Amino acid sequence: MSHRGSIVLTSVTKNRSSSQYFKYSTPDVELIVGQGEDKVTVQVHEFVIGPPSEFFRAALNVGLKETNERKIHLPTITWVGMEEVLNWLYRREVWRPKRHKRFSAESTGKLVAVLDAVDFLQIPQLKDEYQEMLEEFIATIDINSPLLESREEGGCLAIVLHELYKIGRGIDGNRFYLFMKNLKKHGSLFPDSMNGFQGFREVTNELKEPNTRFVHDLCKAYSYL
Repeated sequence: MSHRGSIVLTSVTKNRSSSQYFKYSTPDVELIVGQGEDKVTVQVHEFVIGPPSEFFRAALNVGLKETNERKIHLPTITWVGMEEVLNWLYRREVWRPKRHKRFSAESTGKLVAVLDAVDFLQIPQLKDEYQEMLEEFIATIDINSPLLESREEGGCLAIVLHELYKIGRGIDGNRFYLFMKNLKKHGSLFPDSMNGFQGFREVTNELKEPNTRFVHDLCKAYSYL
């Protein structure tokens, strides 16, 4: 949903109106997501957001200010990421970028926003699902993948993988190596402007405060190339 303001969760997605949560229960928690002009207020249910999230569970049950006010401010989380987390909490599938633009700049920005929200809200199961999704994707990339012909997408994939490591997850070492092998081999057939390997390297070389586990696994993969 793109408009800003106060939202009752029944209108967050078109499919939400048929959910059992809205037929039989009134929202009892208010979330204020983002800040400034991008701030969004949304009404939700404790029994939905609490159990999967260590953050929400603590905020609503350990005597904090939020426990009494039933209002939680989340200024560091964007609505772009929070909306997909709420969709998942209300029993929808994990958000996945569309296949034809899986690692465009737009899709990458949204995926990073979702992972940031998942990490802040401490939702282990959703972290696991995104790790599984990215590992499955890495495993499907072979030398014929069109992703390997795009310098931009190669760089965007590096950003996403690094973000996955930042939230405490990672990629199987063998899958990481095979991905890098295909990326390098295929990239050698194209100029820099169409070289996914070149884009991947550029982004990883310019990372600010790189995750140590990511650097370790990346260097290990490089050592076998």
